Amino acid sequence: MITEDVSHKEIYERLCKVEAKVDKVSQDTEGMVSAFNAASGAFTVLEWIAKVAKPVLWVVATVAAFVTIAHNTKP
Repeated sequence: MITEDVSHKEIYERLCKVEAKVDKVSQDTEGMVSAFNAASGAFTVLEWIAKVAKPVLWVVATVAAFVTIAHNTKP
């Protein structure tokens, strides 16, 4: 424990310094949290694109196959 006498004013000043440090850490981490949220959103969009790309590729491949067959069967 602290053996020296500490006044209320000194305790209050220390408390204010600690609060300022906590506020600074909060502001610093807010940027990182925003970056993680943005990355999460980007991965969600990429997942949607991947889900849409598979059927689109199948349709394109099927059309290309029919075009190739039609082109090769013409007299």
